Amino acid sequence: MKKPLFFLLASISLSFGVVSPHVGQVGSQPVFAQTQQQQALNLELIGHLRTTERNWRGEERVAWRSLEGGFMRPAPRVRPGDIVRYTVNGNNRTDQPLSGLVLTDDLPENTVYVMGSAAAVGGATVTFSIDGGQTYSANPTIQVTLPNGRVETRPAPAERYTHVRWTFRNAVPARAAVSGQYQVRVR
Repeated sequence: MKKPLFFLLASISLSFGVVSPHVGQVGSQPVFAQTQQQQALNLELIGHLRTTERNWRGEERVAWRSLEGGFMRPAPRVRPGDIVRYTVNGNNRTDQPLSGLVLTDDLPENTVYVMGSAAAVGGATVTFSIDGGQTYSANPTIQVTLPNGRVETRPAPAERYTHVRWTFRNAVPARAAVSGQYQVRVR
């Protein structure tokens, strides 16, 4: 189930192999982690709103403004059509490599995935779900029935994407960090 847009910090689940579950918090959203030892991975979820700014020459450039806000700077207001970028940072806090890391995030309600925006730092394969997180594929497809009755396979439209997943091929080295990132457009 998609989370409401007002929970702009997305919920993340991660796993390394089912040994001992750990539930923590990232902002106001719960984070579910399955690790081989408690507190092995420190997670940070950051949301940024895409804005445009003008430099001293009057040239426009893209800037990313934190959704969190602060004491002197309130959180920005998110409106339909805005682009939000989510970044998941995972820091291995142990002296041992962590293998089999999988990060999964569900897209917020009232948003649409921006095609081609998912990326990873740390050697991950990015896959997507269009069925609520039941199955994942690098290039999800749907079956479309044409007017002549023939069924054709086509790429799934961005509106159908429900989850993004990063599967890290290599172990996360001791005291190292990995990250995943994607963007959504607010409906």
